[in-house]
Amino acid sequence: MSASPKKRFGSTLTQPVAPTPDELMFGAVSPLPATPGGGTMSSPSAQETAPAGPSGRWVPFGSYVRDQTYLQLKQAEYWEPGFEIRQFLEDTLQAALAQLPAAQRTLPAPVLEKLLKTNRKLQPL
Repeated sequence: MSASPKKRFGSTLTQPVAPTPDELMFGAVSPLPATPGGGTMSSPSAQETAPAGPSGRWVPFGSYVRDQTYLQLKQAEYWEPGFEIRQFLEDTLQAALAQLPAAQRTLPAPVLEKLLKTNRKLQPL
């Protein structure tokens, strides 16, 4: 009797990659495009044009809600056909911000320019 080699079950399988929390909330998030010129950052003088303002794209944003509120959101998502938490939060925040006079005031130009240049969420893709 010759002993056959021990079978190695799963040796050809790869470990599944778990989605990130952002991917679970917002779907697949595309990686940032590579910078031209082999990945080196260009000097600030080469980027003298002012960055563009918000374009209306979805930006990952995390905040806190109470556990009961989160449970209600998940219940609505389960029971209400077509209910999207992301769109619901957007509509609710827009309605609340419309009632807040300070949210309607534009930022001073230097503050806005600095925010558009330094905040990664406002950078063009």
